[in-house]
Amino acid sequence: MTDKEKVRDLKAKIEALVIAIPRELEAYEYYVELASQYEDDASKEMFMFLARQELAHRDALERILADTQRQLEETLIHKS
Repeated sequence: MTDKEKVRDLKAKIEALVIAIPRELEAYEYYVELASQYEDDASKEMFMFLARQELAHRDALERILADTQRQLEETLIHKS
């Protein structure tokens, strides 16, 4: 893969991550809202579990984004 192709690939990954990260937060908020609508503990617990999973997904995607941005910077520096 050439540096130009690698830069294009990394930029595409960054774009996808920038879209995905806020969606994880939206899903978190959705599950928290659902949890608040139920009175039984089992339902509340299930939706809060799902909400926490969305935050974990967001955190993982943010780490991947940071790593991908670092790779892009290194590629651009190497290319110069």
